[in-house]
Amino acid sequence: MFFSQPVIQSWEAGCSDVLVCAVAWVRIGSGFIMKNTIVHWKKNVSRKHRLWTALLLALFCLVSVVFAQPNTGKKKERIGGHSPRQILNLFGYRGVLGITDQQVAGYRRVFGFGDANRDGRHSKKEYIEDGFYLTKQSRQGIFRASDSNGDGFVTEAEYVINRMITDEAKEIFHKLDANRDGKLAAKEIVASGKFKDEKLALEVFKTLDVDGNGSLIIPEYLRVFGRWARAD
Repeated sequence: MFFSQPVIQSWEAGCSDVLVCAVAWVRIGSGFIMKNTIVHWKKNVSRKHRLWTALLLALFCLVSVVFAQPNTGKKKERIGGHSPRQILNLFGYRGVLGITDQQVAGYRRVFGFGDANRDGRHSKKEYIEDGFYLTKQSRQGIFRASDSNGDGFVTEAEYVINRMITDEAKEIFHKLDANRDGKLAAKEIVASGKFKDEKLALEVFKTLDVDGNGSLIIPEYLRVFGRWARAD
């Protein structure tokens, strides 16, 4: 085989990340432009040139993985031998691929309500101090999770991405909550049938159960789920 299995897996992950980023870009603000550009491209570009473009994009994926490996000394998180992305897939998480344009428009509208000075970002004062959704403590947690680059502000894109992650994560949580008590027990994760064996299901629950008390509530579940959704 020309490439080793680890290189192939790395290439696949890189291409997946490129695809997810592209879809997110289209969803958040450029869907109309991309749609019309693609239509024009199909009508006016020959099949031969389209094939060459596809090959160049595939090469771009490979080069991105080979030459842009960030923080290679950092140990990748594994859960029962699986990557966070694999665990999310087993949960049925779709991320940006499962979001609708209507949902994105709704998130952007809500973001605008809190952007008092209309500078395209939420400051801590705007969102935490002057916010009117949930409790102050909850707003602090949401702000911290949304501020992905840690600059003390939450842009519209950061806000939308966090909403996409947390809303779907909550939906998954409630589907797993068989007895509807607002908590998840290990047996509910096992009984869900999401994982191939009980050992893996228990390992996933243990990782999610940050405080180790044998019961999951939404805030602690979201802390880990959100980290997995943002993992490389």
